[in-house]
Amino acid sequence: MTTPSGRTPSRLAAPGRRSFLTGVLGASVLGLAACGGDDDTAAAGSGAAAGPETTEPVVLTVAWWGGPARAENTQKVLDLYTKAHPNVTFKTQWQGYSGYYDKINTSAAGRNAPDIIQIDNRALREYANKKLIAELDPFVGKTLVTDQIDPKLLGTGKVDDKLYALPLASNTQAFAVDATVLGPLNLLPAEAGWADYDEFSTWAASVTKATGGKVWGTRDESANLSWMEPWLRQNGKELYDGQALGFSEAEAVEWFTLWDDLRKSGGASPAEVSQPANSGDISKNTVTSKQTTGSFTYDNQLTELAKATDHELQLVPLPGDLSGNYARPSQFFTAYARGKNIPTAVDVINFFDNDQAAGEALGTERGLPPSKEIRDAISPTFSDQLKYVVAYDERVTAEAGPTPPVPAQGDSQIGQLLTSAAENVAFGRAQIADAAKEFVSQANSALERAGS
Repeated sequence: MTTPSGRTPSRLAAPGRRSFLTGVLGASVLGLAACGGDDDTAAAGSGAAAGPETTEPVVLTVAWWGGPARAENTQKVLDLYTKAHPNVTFKTQWQGYSGYYDKINTSAAGRNAPDIIQIDNRALREYANKKLIAELDPFVGKTLVTDQIDPKLLGTGKVDDKLYALPLASNTQAFAVDATVLGPLNLLPAEAGWADYDEFSTWAASVTKATGGKVWGTRDESANLSWMEPWLRQNGKELYDGQALGFSEAEAVEWFTLWDDLRKSGGASPAEVSQPANSGDISKNTVTSKQTTGSFTYDNQLTELAKATDHELQLVPLPGDLSGNYARPSQFFTAYARGKNIPTAVDVINFFDNDQAAGEALGTERGLPPSKEIRDAISPTFSDQLKYVVAYDERVTAEAGPTPPVPAQGDSQIGQLLTSAAENVAFGRAQIADAAKEFVSQANSALERAGS
């Protein structure tokens, strides 16, 4: 058997043969009771047996979130796979991030989830523990080629040392700035960003003043768990300590105060401007809507953001020490545990990571290709914009801290609780101390329930 990229490693199974799971996992959804009894899970992940590659027609449903650029790139790869395997065709489901997991969970409750599901690391532990996604270890070295993926990156797809997800790409945290506005004002940040948050706050307020209050320096990111995490790491904390928060009320108070001061100084956008983007929907980004000159992003999202504006955008690191940042899987592909064609689904996932044409089609919209071999092969073909993203990523991750463990089960609820608390402060519905106390208490209770 050859890999999709044409290599024939000696460790792979004989030509024309595939690795098969001997059983499938039972399905359940987040926050709901498991569907079915013990028979559903008895054989799950118990091993792999070789079998002939099917030539029967196979239709796989693939689900992901993202914008139009991601949809276009993903469809190109699926078309490439069908061209190589004419018996395999696809149905696709894609949407914005908001409501994505609700839709997946609802379909899983009916035992009809998509065959291939894009998830992020914040959902991985819960989906694995709920037996919604299949263990991939039986396929490694056979259908699934992983030797070109950095072990630390590959390890982000593991829960309790079992592989459940393959990273589609890697990325790191960034701050996108509008160079078209900031350049003429002589307020474009240095390539290295800001030494600390005091310097960042002063810069943001000066931008708002220089634009006459027409454009704010930064979006209010107090509801953004993805920015709070690197800020915590810069302060010697982690988001989680096992199945509990890794920080206390004191840090929550400091976080809310940081952004409250930014709003009061005029540096950060007011609550009514910031709130639409709190859902994580990239189409609501305040830089592309030209309401602010900066906002949090992941470096790979520059491609999507740039398509939504006629202004020039640049990336700078988040304020402070780069050790708070880390290289992370931008998204994973996983196989639905009750899918009827798990081996084919895994082969498709492998194709996304290990086929050169697939890598060329995907570019860096999701992030840098996880396979070093594919990255090296296709990087000379990148546009100047993609090369810029690669250079930024390599510069930041060289000084970034270690990748943290897989987030605690129930992580998705923590993001919702932070958003609620942050918005209560921003809209004046709660005092900072009260909001911080309620957030930490509710978050720890949610994590305890999720882990029980």
